[in-house]
Amino acid sequence: MSVYVEIVNVLFVFSTALLYPVILALLILFGWSLALLGSLISEYTSRRRDLAELERVCLEASKMAKSGREDQACSAVEGYKAHARVSKTLSEVARSLRSDVFEIRLEKALQDAELGMGKALEPIKIGVRVGPILGLMGTLIPMGPALINLSQGDIQQMADNLVIAFSTTVIGLAVGGICYGVYIVRNRWYRQDLSDLEYAAELMQSESGKSKPRGEGSEAAG
Repeated sequence: MSVYVEIVNVLFVFSTALLYPVILALLILFGWSLALLGSLISEYTSRRRDLAELERVCLEASKMAKSGREDQACSAVEGYKAHARVSKTLSEVARSLRSDVFEIRLEKALQDAELGMGKALEPIKIGVRVGPILGLMGTLIPMGPALINLSQGDIQQMADNLVIAFSTTVIGLAVGGICYGVYIVRNRWYRQDLSDLEYAAELMQSESGKSKPRGEGSEAAG
């Protein structure tokens, strides 16, 4: 029986020792989520999407690259006002237009852009999960001491522990909610950026004469 009591005491000590690290992590996450929300608002005000302008720039860059003016083609696509990742990928595509392995480089550039967008979303996805987890830990850890305080008749100390429990719950849920909202919006933006990149690449590819004939695939299949 004494062994059981010792094990329970050790578990209690370890669990209560996690309270302050959990609270600190929640405060850091909450500050980070607010900064994330601010960056989302800032990005929203600066984002610009003009499909007609994108078409014009891509066709112009393709003609420049076709005539051997790769540097001017890159400058043309870099002048398109879009997200930095979009402009960078368009520049890489324009620089490779006269390459013999253009299609391979094109696929690689689009894959790298997609991976970069996924990498940018990973911390937000972690915040969606970790925020509520830490909030739940911050709720459960003080409940043990609160029950002990209740059994001893120390109502004031029990109330203090319950305040901590409920406060950490609210903060954890707030972090998860903010991160989830930011993730949904940015995921939609990045999917749109990727779609625009694929469209722009197709435009430059067709204008440069490197696109495959539409009937080629069906003839091979037949």
